[in-house]
Amino acid sequence: MASANKSHSQPSESTQAGLVDADLLNIFIFIFYVVVLGIVSFFGMIFNTINIIVFFKQGFKDTVNITLFGLAVSDVLSSLTLLWMSISYNPLFMNADLPIDQQGFTYITAGWLRLCFARISSWITAWVTFERCLCIALPLKVKTIITPTTTNVVLVGIYLTMIVSVVPVYYSISLGPRFFPGRNATKIGLIYTEDGLNTKDVCLSINTLSQIAAFIAVLVCTVILVQNLLVKSKWRQSTSSSAKQESVTNRDKKVVKMILLCAVIFIVCLLPGTLNIIAQFSINEYNMVGRYHNLYLLTWTVLNSMEAVNSTVNIFVYYNMSSKYKEILREMFNRNKGKGM
Repeated sequence: MASANKSHSQPSESTQAGLVDADLLNIFIFIFYVVVLGIVSFFGMIFNTINIIVFFKQGFKDTVNITLFGLAVSDVLSSLTLLWMSISYNPLFMNADLPIDQQGFTYITAGWLRLCFARISSWITAWVTFERCLCIALPLKVKTIITPTTTNVVLVGIYLTMIVSVVPVYYSISLGPRFFPGRNATKIGLIYTEDGLNTKDVCLSINTLSQIAAFIAVLVCTVILVQNLLVKSKWRQSTSSSAKQESVTNRDKKVVKMILLCAVIFIVCLLPGTLNIIAQFSINEYNMVGRYHNLYLLTWTVLNSMEAVNSTVNIFVYYNMSSKYKEILREMFNRNKGKGM
């Protein structure tokens, strides 16, 4: 592959610093990438593996189980890429005199893969929110609208679409010999093709629009869901006995709390990252090889940790709000305890 324009592929050490001092960047990298991101993503892999096992045991006759199984798979893959990023930015590797530029290597082996799996998780979250919205809005028709086959097709479509959206990047960016003036050494670093930067920007814009659309879908469906639950709850209270009222009200509140909790976690953890992607797309020098290179890395040290949290904490939501999930998980642990005795 041909190398990119020199001004993009070989920025000087002074322009790389941008608005952030290198020492401050190293502190943030150690705290968030090495410590926080490493710990959270490690547990994210474990927790989502447990989720996969539990939903597999529940079976795939229920569309919600199918969707949450697909979400757990994307989350475990996202946690894996984040864990690799944490390992790559460990000072033991960063300060070692390796023949490869560690930041560039991590960018191409983990950065875009993380972006892909994060988008998959976003759209699956949007789908499950839409699915539950229909369950409340159209309870008599939803089983004919959304079937297990429909859900499988949608999930496969989400995976394939997001994977295809990042494939061109790997045709436009590669690893090759580059001279780093600040280090006065030639290392294996990022090399762009002649149109590589344009290809990368197109892929980034597609993923940015995709993330925004997923957020809008989650927000709209959540609002509709809450509104329908409140309306139906008031109607049931006026037409049912007091005992039945209490039962229905508690059940409706539990569904509302679960949807709102999932939505809040999703928005709080991923909205800042989405805004940062928009900034990356809008500001030419705000990227891995631009003037604000250090600021770009510092920001993502925090945001990637937030995304790791989003991929990790679902197990607590499922355990506390799904009696079937809790029952299967307890059986698994009790069986393992029995074998260990």
